[in-house]
Amino acid sequence: MAYHQQRHSSKMMRMVQRNVLFAMLPILWLAFGLGVRGLNADVIWLDELYSLSNMGAFDGPYSPAQIIDSLFEYSPDQVPFFYWLAAVWAALVGWSPSALRLFSTLAGALMIAWLYRFAADAVNRRTAVLAALLMSSTAFVVIFFHELRMYPLLMLLAVMHSWLYWRLARGFRVGRLTWLAFILTAALLLYTHGLAIILFAGLGLHHLLLVSRSRRWLHIALGWSLGALLFLPYVRVVARGLRWMMSDERVTPTAEILGAFAHLLVNGWDVLWLPLLLALGYALWHRRNLAVLRLLLMAFIMVLGLCFANWQFKMLLLHRMRYVLVLWFPFVILFAWGLTSLPRWPVAAAGFVLLWSIAGWRLNHAAEFLDYVGHEMAVVQAYPPLHEYAARLKHQVKPTDYLVGFTDASQVYKVRKHGWSIADYYLKFRLGIDGMLILTSRGGADLENDVRKTLDEHPYILFAYNPQDKPSNVEPLRHIIREDHIPCAVLADDEDLLAQRYVSRMFGCHHQFSAIAPGS
Repeated sequence: MAYHQQRHSSKMMRMVQRNVLFAMLPILWLAFGLGVRGLNADVIWLDELYSLSNMGAFDGPYSPAQIIDSLFEYSPDQVPFFYWLAAVWAALVGWSPSALRLFSTLAGALMIAWLYRFAADAVNRRTAVLAALLMSSTAFVVIFFHELRMYPLLMLLAVMHSWLYWRLARGFRVGRLTWLAFILTAALLLYTHGLAIILFAGLGLHHLLLVSRSRRWLHIALGWSLGALLFLPYVRVVARGLRWMMSDERVTPTAEILGAFAHLLVNGWDVLWLPLLLALGYALWHRRNLAVLRLLLMAFIMVLGLCFANWQFKMLLLHRMRYVLVLWFPFVILFAWGLTSLPRWPVAAAGFVLLWSIAGWRLNHAAEFLDYVGHEMAVVQAYPPLHEYAARLKHQVKPTDYLVGFTDASQVYKVRKHGWSIADYYLKFRLGIDGMLILTSRGGADLENDVRKTLDEHPYILFAYNPQDKPSNVEPLRHIIREDHIPCAVLADDEDLLAQRYVSRMFGCHHQFSAIAPGS
């Protein structure tokens, strides 16, 4: 009898595992698909240019020591682990934006998978599946799955470390590898982002207040101490970075930060707090799950840690809300537990997920969204589609070409940190040519003064613009070009890019390229 019961139990366990696998696969594909969808959808923005520069894109890739030197000189508020990994990734896959951003997409998908593992161990499997689904459809989280920044890696390490801590603190049987991973993830979190300290505040106070004193309790504290010791060599750089960040006088009041956090946490639709709080209240009243209460305390302490960090170091602005992504995972697990604790929870959860997804779509298309992601992201919308220029013209341009295009924002040429601009990345680094982007507001004598001398120095002009959104100064500039150049080969002619080569009249089209009937 005991044998048959054990066999039946094993069979049921395998069925549950298969069902979970069938549920998680589409969720992971959703997270991966939403990340991949935007890999080459936008021009890189300023923070991504920082990533490229500190990785050594323009004269590298850098070694780990060179990355530390670069961060110390140009970005002292940053820590190096993401850049180390990203530089290794670039050496393997190349320096195109889509290939580089794939690193963040993979880290994000892994974070979703580990979130399931943590929630399943801490609460139960159905909560874990729903938590993974909610996280993979959270607009403010998923947008960073296709940015060349450290935030998906930070979230992955945060969930991994919390899972390891949970297993250790709850008395799971573990081996030496688990202890080693616990120490290493503690150190790597500090080497990934400074605000990982918020996570340690939540875990640490939970450990101090709710975990009984024992040899393992002491070993966990010792593990954190060893992780902190591994970070000691970088403390001098962090101290310099904190001074740099605290010099920012535009700090947003903590109450406003908390309001923005609450708004983004429910996918930008504040009314969703009502069913979530009702579900959580019902679940807490009827179930009183001790593990959930521990998680709730951790989340509350992490929020207090965020308030303290902003009060003490004055580093948070609305366009830096990405700094608090480390707070997301405990709240998503709590939301999922509340919903799956309701009577007839599959119907309630399905209805909520539908509303949640609609909210995420609305937030992703809202004008305010980019203000939270980063103020420079809003400026990127005024840049020319340089990523499309690079993709379509890469195998057609010659080193002698000089691209002349248009931009609505001068920031595309702002030189930052290492002396490279976003325009430089696409023109000089990706296409291997020089060029200039004319402000669409330029006209008259200003336009002539800006370009005439430069054009006289370049016999091969590559004239490019969007014919569907034709700048008002296209024809005046074309007239200036045609004074000394004749139209030759059309390299691209479709609905959103017209690129035509003009060659000096002194040479003629036949000098280097076969002549083609002049284009418009």
